[in-house]
Amino acid sequence: MKIDKNTLLETILNDYPEALPVLARHGFHGIACPAEIWVSLEVIAESRGILLQPLLEELNQAIGEK
Repeated sequence: MKIDKNTLLETILNDYPEALPVLARHGFHGIACPAEIWVSLEVIAESRGILLQPLLEELNQAIGEK
């Protein structure tokens, strides 16, 4: 499954542990609010000022999707 802007943070955390270093490099050092795990990657990236497209590309590369 490819990670896209609508993927929930919970899905990434549970299903793709290999993506955790990518999240850390992009500023996901912790969850500011426990409810963030049920929010889309797009919303979280926007709220943290993280560029979404480079993040998606790196996440998908980390999980073996192109």
